Amino acid sequence: MKLQDVLPKMSKMYLSRIIDSFLKDVKIKEEEEMRQVILKNIDEFQNKDRVKRNLNFLEEERDIALLNEMILMSLMENEGYVLEEASLLQEVEKLESQIVSDSGNEEFIKGLMSEEYYRIYSSVLSAAWKKDEDLNAHETNMLMVLRKELGMSKRDHYIIESWIGRFPQKGNKPHSHRQIEKALRNLQSRGLILRFKSNSAYYIIPAETARVIRYELGGELRKVTYEELLGDLTKNHLKHVVSQFNLNSSGSKEAIIKRILKHDILPSQTLDTFSNKDLTEILKNLEGVNISGRKEQRISNIIDYYENLSTSNVSDPTDERSLYYDYFDELASRDFKPLRVNKVIEKDIDTEKYFEEATKYLFETKLGIELVNMSGSKHADGKIKFSSKESMLWDNKSAETDYTFPDNHFNQFLNYIRANDNRVTAFIIITSSVTDDAISKAQKLKAYTETDTDVALVTAEDLKYVAENWKAYSTQKEPKFNLQVLNYTGQLTREILKDRMNWSF
Repeated sequence: MKLQDVLPKMSKMYLSRIIDSFLKDVKIKEEEEMRQVILKNIDEFQNKDRVKRNLNFLEEERDIALLNEMILMSLMENEGYVLEEASLLQEVEKLESQIVSDSGNEEFIKGLMSEEYYRIYSSVLSAAWKKDEDLNAHETNMLMVLRKELGMSKRDHYIIESWIGRFPQKGNKPHSHRQIEKALRNLQSRGLILRFKSNSAYYIIPAETARVIRYELGGELRKVTYEELLGDLTKNHLKHVVSQFNLNSSGSKEAIIKRILKHDILPSQTLDTFSNKDLTEILKNLEGVNISGRKEQRISNIIDYYENLSTSNVSDPTDERSLYYDYFDELASRDFKPLRVNKVIEKDIDTEKYFEEATKYLFETKLGIELVNMSGSKHADGKIKFSSKESMLWDNKSAETDYTFPDNHFNQFLNYIRANDNRVTAFIIITSSVTDDAISKAQKLKAYTETDTDVALVTAEDLKYVAENWKAYSTQKEPKFNLQVLNYTGQLTREILKDRMNWSF
């Protein structure tokens, strides 16, 4: 979710925490003014240097600094970087528990690092802890430098820290909910996470700052997205990767992928094992991605491609249909790759059903229209009351290529119109893109209805444009959508829809 989507759902106390995190000495009393000030200063809020500065937890007490990272890591692993409050607390607990569990697995640790590196780092870490029963900012910084020299990750640090009995706390004691809640307030005061409320309380990393946080904390990609990247590599590529980390390269492609994930080899580390020539070949298969640049840039381009492919900014986490709405265009065009990566669908056959659910969400929530229930199964996908004696029907037709309006659909729609219990003033076909022949068929269907029913074709992209922008065309204090916008025969293009919204409100 972007900042502009989250702010309306935030109360005064939480809005003030954002303002205090990046605008000093600004005192505002009214909630709406707070929202306007934040959006007006959005460039400062998303400023990379500000975000990086606020990600420096060196001066924080150790438990807060640790929990800050656990919270951010938990959010970054979740779709849209958002979690309901109770779920977030559970995810932090699970993450701490998993690290403690991994630290007790000797074979797992051997796969993470060499015995020499383990001996060096654990000795230094133990000595640092024994000195004052704590780690000060200087010691924490020195350990960070040592990790960089040894090629170790922060997770490696936590595993060794757990092995010596200092993670999450002394004696491997987990953090309490009260401690996690204290860290949540700290992250809000830094403007790194936002708290908003719908039916429940939610925490989110807004889209504007997510990329910086992801790279700075070494998260790079969510597990499900990383699996997609690894799955797109050849088996020989994968065998090369594990051999570079002295891991077993035998087994199926799926087994090697599991091995890479189990040993926490980061996406950047995986890609760094390849030559510039190999990276160029990988980039050529990624649509719209720049293939030039230094090796580091090419690696970043690949990682960003998969993250952009997979990161959905869930517009309304309180309604599961909003995820389908967020992928409205992809459902309409049956673009299976992003749909599967983002767990929008599990099977290709789910596409049409979720396309229909997304459309219902659009009409009900975005346009504020009450839908009419229909009995049985042989009817259009949706029905709206147009007037006391008239209805408006719609049907979803997803298509991987341009929609051609085949004859069986013509007959299907004609039957829907004739079987309706009152006059159908308009029948809308929602699809991906349309051919000229489809537009001609729409005009033909209108003639065949014998009730002067308008037949409109509209792409999911253009209908979503209406859903997101129609209120801006209205001068009413409480705008109400005018169905005349959609009462048309032919293709409702973006320009036609804009024109109809101009005179309809």
